[in-house]
Amino acid sequence: MIERCSNCLEKVLFSSSVCPNCGADQTTVSTNIPGQPPRPITAPATQKDAKKANSWLGVVLVSLVIFSFFANWILVTKGGSIDYRNRVTGARLLVSGNDPYHYKWQYGQPDRWCDIYDNPALPITKTTVSPTMLLVSAPLAMLPYPSSQRLWLVGQWALLAGIWFMWWRHWRHSRTTKWWWTALVVAFTYTLAWHHHIDRGQAYVLLTFLLGLWMQLSLSNHPKQGWFCGLVAGLLICLRPPLLLVIAPFVLVRRRNQWLGAVIGLALGLAAPILFRSSVWSDYAKAMNTWSEVYRTDHQPRPGARAFPPEIEGMSLDRLAAYKVPQYADSSLFRIFRVWGVSPIPAHWVLAMLIIPFAFWAWCGRGSPDSSLMLGLAAWAFLSDAFLPAYRNPYNDIMILNVVALMPMLGGLERSSRVLVIIALGLGVLMTNIHPPNRWWIYLPTLVIVCVALLSVWHSTRPAAVNPLPQDR
Repeated sequence: MIERCSNCLEKVLFSSSVCPNCGADQTTVSTNIPGQPPRPITAPATQKDAKKANSWLGVVLVSLVIFSFFANWILVTKGGSIDYRNRVTGARLLVSGNDPYHYKWQYGQPDRWCDIYDNPALPITKTTVSPTMLLVSAPLAMLPYPSSQRLWLVGQWALLAGIWFMWWRHWRHSRTTKWWWTALVVAFTYTLAWHHHIDRGQAYVLLTFLLGLWMQLSLSNHPKQGWFCGLVAGLLICLRPPLLLVIAPFVLVRRRNQWLGAVIGLALGLAAPILFRSSVWSDYAKAMNTWSEVYRTDHQPRPGARAFPPEIEGMSLDRLAAYKVPQYADSSLFRIFRVWGVSPIPAHWVLAMLIIPFAFWAWCGRGSPDSSLMLGLAAWAFLSDAFLPAYRNPYNDIMILNVVALMPMLGGLERSSRVLVIIALGLGVLMTNIHPPNRWWIYLPTLVIVCVALLSVWHSTRPAAVNPLPQDR
């Protein structure tokens, strides 16, 4: 059997437990890979037992995934996916040439355009995603809402599986890391963050997948993949404009081979919605300015009485308005300042609180390797949502997955942060299954995850702590 010797690291043909190249006994010698703790190499009999144990562990994890998926299916079929609804109505309005950010539905108009949570006392709709995100949502939005709702549930799970598989392949050199990552993703599907994401029909899983894809392609830095990687970066910025802060500096400074693809991606993402409505981006900018004012001043006027048909797209009003996960914790900095009595606070002040530390971090990490900076960028992408003048709810927490997936590159950070990650998962599962007696309890999972992100930012500028990129074993 040809295997890599744990002592001399050469691939040789083993006829016994002794390496014919260096004479080391594989049952007693430990591996010595830079940046990783030594671990013993098991004998063949023990390897068979380990494979059997891995098989049983795989069966358990797959069973947990199946149970979690069907629990999510029940959750969606009993609710209205209220955040997904405003994306669907927004996409339909955009494709029909209407303003998706200021449209006000009236009785007698097509119920396909009706979002019952829209407040007629405000000049804007509940739709807050970019025109590019609306256009991406359009194919599913053209279907009847109940079918679209279920298909998006399947889509969310498919994207989560894609996130798992991308990073699972990235760490194929380490069985321990692969199993840790797999167990973490499975456990995540039982947390408040994931249940909240599923219940509301959010799209952060799509952003997390695309951001992880861009990071992996950037780390490989294959010459033939540069244009495609840039294309993903450009589209990602159009889908989520605040990610410009995270992606653009790295591409401009360290990835010139992505410039052409990024320009093409930006051009496509910006131009495609204009084909349906020429003023859609100015509509979006005006609506976001209004939403910023509404959110920062906490101005929510009560709407008057409204008339709706008894059913909308075959769904009762009770079901369309239902959400089954009532626990939500707004952890935006604007919300925190409001609790402290500082409100309204100018949006550019809080934006400066993000840009200045980010610029300082980038300057400190200018000599760090790409793999280290990528961990920091993943953490900043997660943290940046708290600085926006908008709700920052538990469903945003899914973006921590890219941070956790990259942590093994910094060995010391991984060991110290795994405990925090396990605590956050435990608290997330707990908050899903109980109604906490004190409201502040539901902030605990996010608080622990924020600590993990801050540790990642701190350690990502320490080149000496970075492990080499994965190698096959």
